[in-house]
Amino acid sequence: MSIKPKHLILNLLSVADQPIAAQQLIGICKLFSITANNARVTLARLTADEMVETSGRGRYQLGPKASTLAEDLSHWRDVESQLCAWQGDWIGVFIGALGRTDRTGLRRRTRVLQLAGFEPLEPSLWLRPNNLHGGVASLRQRLHHLGLEPQARVMRLDDFSALEQQQAIELWDVQALSHRYQQETAEMDDWMNSSSELSAEEGARQSFLLGDRVLRNIVFDPLLPEQMIDVKLRATYIATMVEYDRVGNTFFETMYRRLNAEA
Repeated sequence: MSIKPKHLILNLLSVADQPIAAQQLIGICKLFSITANNARVTLARLTADEMVETSGRGRYQLGPKASTLAEDLSHWRDVESQLCAWQGDWIGVFIGALGRTDRTGLRRRTRVLQLAGFEPLEPSLWLRPNNLHGGVASLRQRLHHLGLEPQARVMRLDDFSALEQQQAIELWDVQALSHRYQQETAEMDDWMNSSSELSAEEGARQSFLLGDRVLRNIVFDPLLPEQMIDVKLRATYIATMVEYDRVGNTFFETMYRRLNAEA
């Protein structure tokens, strides 16, 4: 699997407790066949775009324009703490008054809505279960913070007919979602069971490839209520990722120490 240097560097910095030295970032990039020159050019471009910034000589951390990325990735371990009981109602986002000719804006809008667990009931109306603490007001604020246009109307919806309620419930492929929980939980367990045989380089590389995929899936998880999905599978999935992350980090810590000593 090919990893782009921008994606790798931003993800490394987003989960770091402290700034990372350029030589350490370049060394990790080499594990994914990214040349030192490519890594340096990427760092320069990210710095110019204010996605990263220097912190001391030759050390980098996320910049001000990466705050959304940092927020997306910062609460994945306790993401289920956002949940409250679902009463069968919905949060809707009406976007019928928004333009559709700006492809970049349209992609950004779609990403924001999917990040918050919404799916389209029709092109102009996106839904998600109203099962998050804070309800409409809190989610409206988060959507706008993530970049949804202020003209979008965020509202609570209720009193669907039985047919409409079923159509709304079926917006999410629950079977595929449950299968992914089980499959990726098994993949993480299998990797952890054999990880002691890996070198630091291979352990860091492998743990990133699978962990990056799982982390993205957790961040974009719609957090459906128990009336719609087996929440125990999701809880096990997230708990397994917490342990997987701990094991993977031991390889990265070894690599960072080694690269620091070589600098």
